[in-house]
Amino acid sequence: MNASNFATAALVSAGLVSVSPVVDAQTLEKIAGSNKITVSYREAAVPFSYLIGPAKPTGFAVELTEAIVDDVRQQLRMPNLEVAYMPVSAQNRIPLLVNGTYDLECGSTTNTSARGKEVAFSISHFYTGTRLLRG
Repeated sequence: MNASNFATAALVSAGLVSVSPVVDAQTLEKIAGSNKITVSYREAAVPFSYLIGPAKPTGFAVELTEAIVDDVRQQLRMPNLEVAYMPVSAQNRIPLLVNGTYDLECGSTTNTSARGKEVAFSISHFYTGTRLLRG
């Protein structure tokens, strides 16, 4: 798998990424050049991402993201790749991703058509809904 395809596969698997394949390749190059991947998380999105200490994110999405980061380390042959975690809010998570402040979201952002115009989503890994019964 070449670097561009890997960037797309790895980054799309865990969260949001920029739409363009060129941006995906640029993200992987940025990570390789800085020896650092910046991952965002929500501080209180239980069970997806939340804090268990002053600055220790955990949760289902965090674990998925850590597996993706391990794959990036292997592909780039950078076993000491630094991971920086960055808290985000519902209001700033997409703008900060689009402007390159962070590389990957580990969260539970709902895939909507409006958001899909700015970013690409991973394969959905959680489904929920509300059903009503009228009697």
